[in-house]
Amino acid sequence: MNIMQTESLSIKNVSVIMAGLMLCLFLSALDNAIVATAMPRIIDDLKGMTYYSLPFTTYLLFSTVAIPVAGKLSDVFGRKRIVLWGIVSFLISSALCALSVDMLMLILARGLQGACGGVIASSAFIITAELFPVKERAKYIGILASMHGLASLLGPVMGGVITEYVSWHWIFLVNIPIGMVAIWLLNKYLPVLKHASQTNKLDVRGILVFLASILPFLFCMVEGGRLLPWTSPLLISLLIVSVFLMICFIRLERISVSPMLPAGLLKNSIFRKSAFIGAMGYVALFGLILYVPYLLQVILKKDAAFSGVMMLPMTLSMVVGGMLGGALISRYQHYRRSGIVNLSIAIVGLLLLFVFGQGISMLQMTVGLLLTGIGIGMNFPLVNIAPQSVISVTQMGILVSSIEFFQVMGGVTATSLFGKLLGTSMSLILLLCIGALAAGLVVSCLLDDKKIKEGFARQHSEVHTIKE
Repeated sequence: MNIMQTESLSIKNVSVIMAGLMLCLFLSALDNAIVATAMPRIIDDLKGMTYYSLPFTTYLLFSTVAIPVAGKLSDVFGRKRIVLWGIVSFLISSALCALSVDMLMLILARGLQGACGGVIASSAFIITAELFPVKERAKYIGILASMHGLASLLGPVMGGVITEYVSWHWIFLVNIPIGMVAIWLLNKYLPVLKHASQTNKLDVRGILVFLASILPFLFCMVEGGRLLPWTSPLLISLLIVSVFLMICFIRLERISVSPMLPAGLLKNSIFRKSAFIGAMGYVALFGLILYVPYLLQVILKKDAAFSGVMMLPMTLSMVVGGMLGGALISRYQHYRRSGIVNLSIAIVGLLLLFVFGQGISMLQMTVGLLLTGIGIGMNFPLVNIAPQSVISVTQMGILVSSIEFFQVMGGVTATSLFGKLLGTSMSLILLLCIGALAAGLVVSCLLDDKKIKEGFARQHSEVHTIKE
């Protein structure tokens, strides 16, 4: 099936395909959250207290760098093939995690699992972008985005219950039946979305240089000040190497026949604005994920269970916000207005948290987190949809995955920065979160609805339509 031809998909098929894609995204996001509550038991069994953080770090590093690579792979080899390979590999790596007999094996398996998780998460958004026309696309992307919130909500609970009443090995094995269902659904119902252009080739040199430049940077951001002090010669050397290799990567991409990251993409104002808005949203989100539990447990002396309950309003409102934001964009196609409204709601929520500070009541915190969650959640579909107007469907994979990559990079960088401020400058964390969203709000005002709609009009014949 060529994507330049229109294919009708029944409502039943659409529902089944979306169920498969939602399971993919849920799997990837779940393994970010489910491990946390099981780690003390894992460390006790595998005798690896020295390496406590590395199973988290390894998963995060490899899932982040795999996102843009997956986009290029899907542009070259096809969407269906890459997502199915990704799920199968994810299940194999999950089994290896469960069978780990020492920390080294677990860390290596988590790295493979993270890479595969990045592939299937990226593929879910790419397939949605290519499968549906723009008027329906935002709605489905909003539904997909809500899986992050659902996984964040269920992951810690599942991890605790499974570890306590079964075994920590099963927090990884539980992925297998979920993944098998996703494989069956997508293999049976997802059409073969072939790229129309035959000029797409794998930029092996670009991918290798990209990986070599990003991995040291991410390691420094995650482990700087924890595993290694910021003044460590090794850490400083890694940052210098990372910057040098990134410059080399940019130069390589300019002369590549089929670049991993097209130079024209970074020059496009809609793409740059969308990537910036998305990254600022993740800065605020990751800041709150650090701020709220620390405030409750360390400063207000609440227990961990209470802290988890207090995070529910933000998590649930993000799920609702993602679906609501997608539905509104699908119906009205107001991109600039959506960004302004979404981020304004989130800023009001953060301002409530800032104004009341450490003397905040639980009701006030709940209202603040609800507003922030729904605003950030509503913004996810916007930053994923708007930039899709700037590129051909044949390169949709690298565009969608690049947006996701810049968002995650914003979150990782924020985690590194805010982690150093915990306990010393709590109010500054909130101010920085507010500043990040305010910067995103300013850039949202510069989005050009006319250009975005014109770009989508050029893609109209390249996507599938849904038959009522």
